[in-house]
Amino acid sequence: MSIVLATARPEALAGFTKALADATGQDVAVAPSGAVTLEWVAAKAPALVVVDEGLPDHKPLDLVREIMMVSAMTLTAVITAMAEEEFHEEAEGYGVLMPLPPDPTPADGVELARRMSGI
Repeated sequence: MSIVLATARPEALAGFTKALADATGQDVAVAPSGAVTLEWVAAKAPALVVVDEGLPDHKPLDLVREIMMVSAMTLTAVITAMAEEEFHEEAEGYGVLMPLPPDPTPADGVELARRMSGI
C-alpha cells in the first residue's frame, strides 16, 4: 500500500502527513502537481491520494476524476474549503473517501487512516 499527497504546500501539511503515515504505517509521497500525481497513479496505483486545493495545474475534483479513470481502485480524499453539503453535492459519484478541512490537523490524518482501514 502507498499514499500520495498532491500538494503545493507540503511544509504546511507536515503534521497531518506525519500522523497519516504513522497511523497507516505507510510512507506518504508528496506530488507537487496533478500531472506528477497522475504519473504516480499510473505507475504505482497507490491505495490513497489526498488532493489539496491550490495545485498549479488541476482543480481538486477534476484531478479526482482523472485518478478514477487511471486507477479505479485508488481511494481519494480532498482538502477543501467547500462547505460539507456543497462538497458532497459536487463530489457525488466520485467515490471520495472524505473531505478534509483547508488546514488538516494530525487528528484529521488519524481519522483518514481509520476510514481507510474500514474499507
